[in-house]
Amino acid sequence: MYRVLDKDTIEMEIVPLLPITQRGFPPSVSLVEIINAILCKLKTGMQWH
Repeated sequence: MYRVLDKDTIEMEIVPLLPITQRGFPPSVSLVEIINAILCKLKTGMQWH
């Protein structure tokens, strides 16, 4: 897991702002890990695999 922000900060400040999906499958990974990966990508500029 990437460490860009603290898990508690993401859960309290970012996750409540995200909409709940109405269609499709629920994510198999927690939203905290998804947000950390996106922020790590934006911070470092690394390529997605």
